[in-house]
Amino acid sequence: MTFAHRLLRKPLFGRFEVPWRMPEGVGESEWQRVSFASPTGATLIGLVAEAEANPVGTLVLAHPMGKAAKGFWLRYGHAELFRRAGFHVFAFDFNGFGESEAVSFDYPSDALAAGQFAQARYPALPVGLVGASFGAGWGMCSMARAGSPYRAAVLEGLFPSLPDFWRHYPVAYACLRASQFVWPKMERELRPEREATRIVGRPDVLLVYGDADPFTPPAHGERMLRAMEGCTNAELWVLPNVEHTFAYRDQREAYAGRVVPFLRSSLQRA
Repeated sequence: MTFAHRLLRKPLFGRFEVPWRMPEGVGESEWQRVSFASPTGATLIGLVAEAEANPVGTLVLAHPMGKAAKGFWLRYGHAELFRRAGFHVFAFDFNGFGESEAVSFDYPSDALAAGQFAQARYPALPVGLVGASFGAGWGMCSMARAGSPYRAAVLEGLFPSLPDFWRHYPVAYACLRASQFVWPKMERELRPEREATRIVGRPDVLLVYGDADPFTPPAHGERMLRAMEGCTNAELWVLPNVEHTFAYRDQREAYAGRVVPFLRSSLQRA
C-alpha cells in the first residue's frame, strides 16, 4: 500500500473498514466462503450460493460502501430473491472492506476479478452484475476493461464521479479535491462517467435511481445514460420514495417485478 493510498483511505473509507460478521438470521450453511486474487495483489473474500431452481445465470453482487460489505445483499434479501429466480449468486468484498485485505484504490480490478471468478466457476452460464452505489461505480468501470464477462448489469445509485458523490461529506470531499492536485491520475481512472463511454461487449444495463436519494439523484442517472449511449443497451428507471441503495427495501414488489425479468431476459439472450 503506497503512502498516498494510506493517507487518503482513512478519511474516505476508514469508518467502514471494520471486522466483518455474517448478518443475523442468515443460514450460513447455504453459503460457501471462497477466496480469489485481484490484479491489485489483494486476496478477496466472497460468498457463493447456488440457485434454488434450474440456473439461468450467475450474478456477481458488488456491495455499496458500508460496514456490512457483501453482507448488504444477504441482510436486505437480494440474494434470496435472485436465488429463487434461478440465479447462482456471488457476493464479494472489495479490497479493504469486509474480509478482503486493503491494497489499493483500483476497485474496478476487484470487480473484474470477481466476474472472471464467477465465469470460471460456472462456465456454462452467462454472468451478470448487480451493483449498488460504490459497487455500481466500480462494477461499471470494470465493464470497460478487456476480459469483462458481464453480459448484463443492474446498477443502482451509480455516481458519475467521485466528487459528485463525496461533496456531501465535507472532510472527505476536501481530501479528495486535494488529491486531484497531488495524485490526479487516481481520480481520473476512477471516473464512471468517462469509463461508461468505453464499455465492451454492448451489455444490457438497467440504471436504477430513487427520487428520495440525495447522494445519487436521478440527474446522475440521466448523465450516465447519455454517457453509455452507443456502448450499451441502457435504460433508466426512477422509483418514487426510494432512498440511496434501498430500491429493494423500499419497493420490493416493483424491484422484483422489473429487475428479475430484465436479468433473465438479458442473460438468456447473451
